[in-house]
Amino acid sequence: MNIKNLILLTLIALLSSCDTSTDKKNAKIDTFDKVFIDSLVPMADKNYSVFYAKIKGNSNDSIRLNISSDKTEDEKFDYYFIGDFEKEIRMDYYGESKKYIKLDPYKATDGKLELDYQL
Repeated sequence: MNIKNLILLTLIALLSSCDTSTDKKNAKIDTFDKVFIDSLVPMADKNYSVFYAKIKGNSNDSIRLNISSDKTEDEKFDYYFIGDFEKEIRMDYYGESKKYIKLDPYKATDGKLELDYQL
């Protein structure tokens, strides 16, 4: 096997191992001038039992995180954060629909956070 084939096989293995998951994501937010909206899509061949989110960071005022199963927001799934924070959120989830994540800067104008979320 020559070196070109070895490099090609290594490159193919590396690219095929890249995560293109639709049911697990990560976001880093350091500008609070717009609303962040994303969704998680369940994979047909997987079984689910929980939605999990972890938010960690800081803000100079209140921010709002909403988690819902459709594009309309349900206030009972609003979470508010201010100052330095780290919180894990777990909810029952059985793959019934997409999960929408909306992070609204609300009253905050400055801060930095990391959001991990998955089905």
